[in-house]
Amino acid sequence: MQWLLDLDGVVWRMDTPIDGSVEAVNQLLAQGHDVRFVTNNSSLSRSQYVAKLGRMGVEAQRDQILTSAMAAATLVKPGDRVLAIGELGLVEELEAVGADLVVPRSLEDVVGIDSVVLGWYRKFSYIDMSNACVAILSGARFVATNADPTYPLERLVVPGTGALVASVVTATSVSPTVAGKPEDPMVGLLRPLLEEHTIMVGDRLSTDGRFAARLGVEFGLVSSGIQEAHDHEIPVSLAAHSLAEIVNMRLV
Repeated sequence: MQWLLDLDGVVWRMDTPIDGSVEAVNQLLAQGHDVRFVTNNSSLSRSQYVAKLGRMGVEAQRDQILTSAMAAATLVKPGDRVLAIGELGLVEELEAVGADLVVPRSLEDVVGIDSVVLGWYRKFSYIDMSNACVAILSGARFVATNADPTYPLERLVVPGTGALVASVVTATSVSPTVAGKPEDPMVGLLRPLLEEHTIMVGDRLSTDGRFAARLGVEFGLVSSGIQEAHDHEIPVSLAAHSLAEIVNMRLV
């Protein structure tokens, strides 16, 4: 069986593993299940995600990691001049497809570029917002790694990429092409990898649930991360507090 696992709010909250999650992932791996980690968080590179999982006790491989930064990079052509507003994970994936990343010294430097790609960026500033807006109003394509409005810390919830995106949309009246779950670019990354029996486990109906529905796979909803109002249009195969509970229910 194949398991598609969200990370933030499912395996961990920031740097703290959710109770039982590491043991649950290792149980799946030990039993030979195909485990993929599918995240809308574009901040870390795939190698950094492998290292983070390793520090928590999960031995993962780079090809098991799929991020919204990877999905965003599929929307960029080699040689495109791109303003990347984000952290290492986004920068690495754009460089890997041959994008020419622009480092602006003034607002004039972003006029005429091909794309603005905005991801989660904890140092996001008014200057970043201005650069993005000037580029987009000058004709650049606007790409967002995801539209998640919030991000779960250990005990608190803070603004996510969607909040940054909203500031640019407010100033430009231009809506972005969203790359991550549940949108087409991430669906395109996953669909060739799908096995006959697959379950997606996530904490957001609006992203993980819709993503599972679009892929035509089962959805396991956990309440260990971001809790959203129930949407009866999104089918939920299993619901529990944690990944560990979902694994125990599914493998019985």
